[in-house]
Amino acid sequence: MKSIVFVLWILTAWLLPLSLNDSIPFRSVPHALSAPKPSLPRLMATEQEVRSFFAQYIERYNKMELEKFLLLFSLNAMQNQRFTLPEIRAIYTDLFDRSRSLQLSLEEMRMEIYQNAVEIKAQFTVNQVLKEGREKKVWRGDARWILAKEEGKLQILSIDYQYSLPPAPAGEKLPELPPPLAREEEVEQFFSNYVDRYHRKDIGGFLSFFSSKAVHNQKDGIEGIRSIYTKFFDESKELRYQVEGMKTEIYQNRVEVKARFRIDQTLKKANQEKVWSGSIRWVLGREDGVLKIVSLDYRNEKSP
Repeated sequence: MKSIVFVLWILTAWLLPLSLNDSIPFRSVPHALSAPKPSLPRLMATEQEVRSFFAQYIERYNKMELEKFLLLFSLNAMQNQRFTLPEIRAIYTDLFDRSRSLQLSLEEMRMEIYQNAVEIKAQFTVNQVLKEGREKKVWRGDARWILAKEEGKLQILSIDYQYSLPPAPAGEKLPELPPPLAREEEVEQFFSNYVDRYHRKDIGGFLSFFSSKAVHNQKDGIEGIRSIYTKFFDESKELRYQVEGMKTEIYQNRVEVKARFRIDQTLKKANQEKVWSGSIRWVLGREDGVLKIVSLDYRNEKSP
């Protein structure tokens, strides 16, 4: 049974952001089978830089230094695949204003550093004492951050969270969990259609799977996505797209899918053949009752 964690976003005004998983790969150009193998570009940051960044993050959070805390966010930051920076400011303003004290700690931090992004996953605990009545609350859960570099500094590009409910007061019934966003069969059908449109180079049909707010490799919006795939489909005589080892996690507010991919491309020009292969990750949301790709990230590895 797929892991389903109760995501109660209404309480984000009381809680540190967190959730998501998976690798955010760098984007590179496909290599011809006969092409020389270039060296990979340098990683975006060192482990020491990332740990120093989070030391500042925790310190500013615990001191409730709103402006300094928000300086750690990119102007393009997103929280929970939904909130932009002005809304993030409002959430933390309310959180800090309500709190007499906050104590954030992170455990089991895992990081993956790529050429164009850093992904961090950790378990968190927030101990909060409210100003009103000095009520104490404890929040625990799992967090995921994606960092990018802007003007030479690490910045939070996305932050997502999921958390477990704290114990209910004596005699109080816990709220029921909302249903998951989708059924496994629905997700499988979505990707069957996705691969079919890709094989057929049906640009209109393929783009219909993307949200108007979709982000590709933490960089390209929907118009950039349209341009990338239009060019790719137009230059291709034939495409064969294979997805293997698909792992799906279905939550109340999103679906995350990881897999390995291979694309065999025959170019119109001189029937030249190219191979793309690597790891890929999709995050799906629901818009007007239909599953849509909210983000797509991949690492294209060197050809054999």
